[in-house]
Amino acid sequence: MNLESENSKKLTDFFGREYESLKWYVKTKISDTANRDAEDIIQDVALKLFSGADRYAPINNVAGFVYRSVKNKIIDVMRTTKKNEFGRR
Repeated sequence: MNLESENSKKLTDFFGREYESLKWYVKTKISDTANRDAEDIIQDVALKLFSGADRYAPINNVAGFVYRSVKNKIIDVMRTTKKNEFGRR
């Protein structure tokens, strides 16, 4: 099995099993997020990971890889929200 299909399969299996847990994780990190916002964050991360799956080395710790990516996305969203709240001067 080639690297692309192996990483994609691991990601597909993980997102299939853990989608609700990922959604809960996002909601706990962004207290004022709506359900839709949590799903948007997860879907953005999934799209990025799947589109680059063939460029990664073999993913051994899929949970750590995905959760770290989600955490980074949350930080980006919070940073963007903070800039929008205070405006750019």
